[in-house]
Amino acid sequence: MHPALIPDKHPLCGKYMEALVQCRKENPYRKFFGVCSEITYDLSACLKKEKKIVREPRQKRYHERWAQKRRDDEERLQKLQQERRAAATTASGSAVTVGVSEVSQEA
Repeated sequence: MHPALIPDKHPLCGKYMEALVQCRKENPYRKFFGVCSEITYDLSACLKKEKKIVREPRQKRYHERWAQKRRDDEERLQKLQQERRAAATTASGSAVTVGVSEVSQEA
């Protein structure tokens, strides 16, 4: 299945679209028996190449953004882990201090 046969939307494959439309006009009934199939296959191959060409820059931008997001997430995770370690150290240090002061007050 291919998109609407509008050569302006697909400049690389315009000649195949025009040829397919012409073939279908010349062979209104034989088109059902495969007369225009070769042109259809060529059009499909052309559209596939065009899609790959159009998609490459978009894919590259996506991968760059994804890599940046992963780096940012890793930095945030490391910062959070450091904050948790610091909070745990502070909490355990104050517990020890409280315990020592309680013991000295009892004596």
